[in-house]
Amino acid sequence: MEKKYIFGRIGGIHIRLKKKDDPLQKKSPTESVNIQHISKDQEAAANNEVPTEKEHWKLLYRISDTPSFLMTILFAFQQALMGLPFCVISAIMVAQAVCGDDDNELKTRMLSTTVFLSAITTFFQATFGVRLPVYQGPTVAYILPLLVLSDLPEWKCPVVGYKVIVNATSGLNFTTNELDVVGYRENIIMPRLRAMQGCLIIAGAVHMLIGLTGFVGVLLKVVGPLTVVPTLLLIGIQFDGVMNTFCDPHWGISAGTCLISLILAVYLNGWNMPIPVITRSRGFHFIRYPLQQVLAILFAMLIGWGICGILTHAGVLTTDIRSKQYKTRTDAGADTIERTPWIIIPYPGQFGSIEFNSGVFIAFIVATLLSVVESIADYYACARLCHVPPPPLPAMNRGIMVEGCMSMIAGFFGAGHATTTYSNNIGLIGITKVASRRVTQVLAIQLIVFAIIGKFGAIFVTIPYPVLGGSAILSFGLFLGIVMSYMQYTDMNSPRNLAVVGVSILVGIMVPNWVKVNFEVIKTGSEGFDEFLIMLLTNPSFTGGFVGFVLDNTVKGTMKERGIAAWSLDESKSPDSESHYEEGVEIYEIPVLTKHLKKISWLKYLPVFPTFTSHSCQCRNKSNKDNKDFKNDIDTHF
Repeated sequence: MEKKYIFGRIGGIHIRLKKKDDPLQKKSPTESVNIQHISKDQEAAANNEVPTEKEHWKLLYRISDTPSFLMTILFAFQQALMGLPFCVISAIMVAQAVCGDDDNELKTRMLSTTVFLSAITTFFQATFGVRLPVYQGPTVAYILPLLVLSDLPEWKCPVVGYKVIVNATSGLNFTTNELDVVGYRENIIMPRLRAMQGCLIIAGAVHMLIGLTGFVGVLLKVVGPLTVVPTLLLIGIQFDGVMNTFCDPHWGISAGTCLISLILAVYLNGWNMPIPVITRSRGFHFIRYPLQQVLAILFAMLIGWGICGILTHAGVLTTDIRSKQYKTRTDAGADTIERTPWIIIPYPGQFGSIEFNSGVFIAFIVATLLSVVESIADYYACARLCHVPPPPLPAMNRGIMVEGCMSMIAGFFGAGHATTTYSNNIGLIGITKVASRRVTQVLAIQLIVFAIIGKFGAIFVTIPYPVLGGSAILSFGLFLGIVMSYMQYTDMNSPRNLAVVGVSILVGIMVPNWVKVNFEVIKTGSEGFDEFLIMLLTNPSFTGGFVGFVLDNTVKGTMKERGIAAWSLDESKSPDSESHYEEGVEIYEIPVLTKHLKKISWLKYLPVFPTFTSHSCQCRNKSNKDNKDFKNDIDTHF
């Protein structure tokens, strides 16, 4: 079937019109921006074919498209606002894990470091790694186990009176209980941060080797949806306590912020807002564009922040610093903004020399394995939302290698966590219909600027907690929704699959909750081994994911039934793949470099290069052939 299209832009919106008497071709560009694609049903009808699949949405911008300058800035800022709340939450959680949860200056520097590392990782990932429009942000898989570790006697934070006074005064040298703030930071906080540095460096090196050695190909054979779903779903369940912490100061504002984002992004999905514009040719007129959808999080946060400002100015909110509601005030961290320098340059070793702790190392190694599994799933999800073929094995290897390398660098910077692909930002592609790689690259540049300008980071630290919590509900809800959608690749009518996923989730919830309350019963005679077991058994993601992995690989079931055949299906090689994708596998190639790399024959033995070939690839191709009949039953759209 011959396909001929005209490519062009109208009002900064990419359009693709089908030639040959297209009735939409005569429409005015100001009537709607929904003319950018011809649906499969229309195309099939024109060729007397029966449509096999109905497309519910089309992208406004594909991966290789470049929006107008202004729209690129706005789209990137929207992505930043989706990711920055989690950067703030992660910085606060790291500070809490090292007993610095009330040290706003420490949290500001931690936030600057977190945002800076997220920026450079995002840029390298989108440009040289997997080359999908993915945002790399701090992963809570590294932080949540540390909060469990802080319950152990040797990691408990000392109770001192200064913590209340730090927020009540701008003086850094105020002392209480014969312990000044600087002394507390140097004797309590910094040793814990330095121990996390050394552990993260080693864990990052392991992460990088998984991609560099091509071990991802092995994981693809044994890790499927029945392992990934319990693993990632339990991260979300484990995160509910953190969400409650941010929403608790004022549930009304949290609910309002969440409701506004839901209305703009979900209820008004498909509605094109009339926007007044002035042009030389037409003067003042209106165009229609789904601005409320692509900037839903931005609008919701600004409205929620404004409501907090009004309530603060009206004296409705308490001024008692010991009250939870105090964190709803917009002036709660005003002194932090004043004390923070204009320029903050994160650098390696900024928190001191590198140290090591076995308990933290175990937590980070487990988090590394979880992060690899999550990233593999996210690559597939992003590819499907972007309407492109699944990433080839070399691209996935590069993506995991870049993540590991940047996680190791994060250890040198003292971030206290690694970076991973954000599923909620991938979900934003489904909401905004913007998949441009250029937007992701501009996002990275914006984040670098935000990280270096200290005052800007301090402002984000002082965002009212309920606003952060409310905006995160939608984004993290998207994450959980995407995770559950992975089950579509399995046979949901199979009692085997239902038992595997159900038992995995139940054990992942039950065992950690029991161990947290009764960890003193774990006594093997070795304090180090006791700590090791506690770290593993109190981690819901590891516990549930491990049970799911064991059951999925030991209980009899076909590759088709388990979802692995559909998961790793390379549809780009099928004859009708063109009808499923808006772009081809060439989007994973590195411009300029790929054509030169293909000329070097020995690079085919290195898993991260495009010419890499392995027996695993041949096995996967054979699996694709064996499951050809099953391929047509796979729903390739979320």
